[in-house]
Amino acid sequence: MKIINVLSFIITAAIFIFVFIWINWASAAQAARVESRAKDMKCLALNIYHEARGEPISGQIAVAQVTMNRVAHKNWPNDVCSVVYQYKQFSWTSVISNKIPHESTAWTTAQSIAKTVYTDKEDDFVQGAVFYHADYVEPDWDYSKITMVAKIGTHIFYTLNK
Repeated sequence: MKIINVLSFIITAAIFIFVFIWINWASAAQAARVESRAKDMKCLALNIYHEARGEPISGQIAVAQVTMNRVAHKNWPNDVCSVVYQYKQFSWTSVISNKIPHESTAWTTAQSIAKTVYTDKEDDFVQGAVFYHADYVEPDWDYSKITMVAKIGTHIFYTLNK
């Protein structure tokens, strides 16, 4: 009888320890996901703010969609911040020294758009576009590899040809 009680105690203790460790691991993993999501949404909002704050709302959403389309595409990193800060992909990341938003209304709008697009609550009306540029510049791109899909505000959007 004593052996059964000892074994029962050991099994109960082992289960308790396992559950305790699993709960703590799950909580840490959840906290890491929440932190990663918040970081991604801030990077997305900064990109919207610096790239498109003077554009109509649809143009700001389109810039966010390009960013997210890149995240989903095999040719780019798979997280928002890595896409946004990839070398010479978005001009503001290398041109602007003070990246802190100073226009509070535009920043609030950018944050709202970032949350909506990041959580997939907005249709991709730029049809998978992964490039755009302002209509007053002419990038040195190989236009035979891309197709224009939209012009919104001063930005022209392109998809990669398949």
